[in-house]
Amino acid sequence: MPISLDCIICLTRQSLEAARFASQDENRHTAVLRRTLELVHDKGFTTIPPLVAQEIQRIVRDETGNADPYAVPKQEFNNLMLSVREPLRQRIRDSEQPLRTAIQLAIAGNAIDYAIRADWTESMALEMIESALRQPINGEIEPFIESVAHSRKVLYLLDNCGEIVCDQLLMEELQRFRPELEVTAVIRGAAVLNDATWVDVQQVGLDKVVTVVDNGNDAVGTVLEQCGAEFRTKLEQADLIIAKGLANYETLIEYSHAELPQTVYYFFKAKCPFIAKFAGVQLGDLVIR
Repeated sequence: MPISLDCIICLTRQSLEAARFASQDENRHTAVLRRTLELVHDKGFTTIPPLVAQEIQRIVRDETGNADPYAVPKQEFNNLMLSVREPLRQRIRDSEQPLRTAIQLAIAGNAIDYAIRADWTESMALEMIESALRQPINGEIEPFIESVAHSRKVLYLLDNCGEIVCDQLLMEELQRFRPELEVTAVIRGAAVLNDATWVDVQQVGLDKVVTVVDNGNDAVGTVLEQCGAEFRTKLEQADLIIAKGLANYETLIEYSHAELPQTVYYFFKAKCPFIAKFAGVQLGDLVIR
């Protein structure tokens, strides 16, 4: 997809926010911002935003010496969502249409994203999810359910921490809907932003529910050329792909049908004005594409 001038501003903001999460040293913040501006000058207008973001996050880790700048907020939001997991699970089970409710919850969970804003609080996150659960879905749920009904193997590309608890509840419902379904969840191969890694899936117990693999790299989104052999094997075997979040959408739509022949459903909250316009939705919409 193309890049907008607003992407440049957003990426620069993210670099400074990440540097401040990673270190209290203002000299390190300055070094991160200088290198980010050089990178944006060289590549920002010609490369898709997730690839620029990947390099920016590498700069942050290099300059601050912090391998996981978002480790503390990631743990906090995992714990927050774990504290409400059982009520949310019961809400799904009490629903007249449990699978539809679980789908809505999974998309609503995509609201929690440090790439969009860095001043999250627990009350803000819970209110955001509650508000999202009252929204209509922009897109059709029934074709997705029909695809699940005819699939054998689903590859579920995860996005953010905290959100993965909502994803776990959807995976549970997918398996209740179709017990023979094989679901594999995919995490990042290394820490980047507040995206889920092995530490996070183990914290929430997702690895006890489904098979989990990492994609073998630190990309923001899913960049197939960078992915490891285990992930590529799972990808080739999958009938259906669920891709959560904006970065997975931004990266995977770059591939042709020949490169990515599986049916892909994108689940995201339209948090970015540029992507909302590109996808033909309204800012703030809960989207299935």
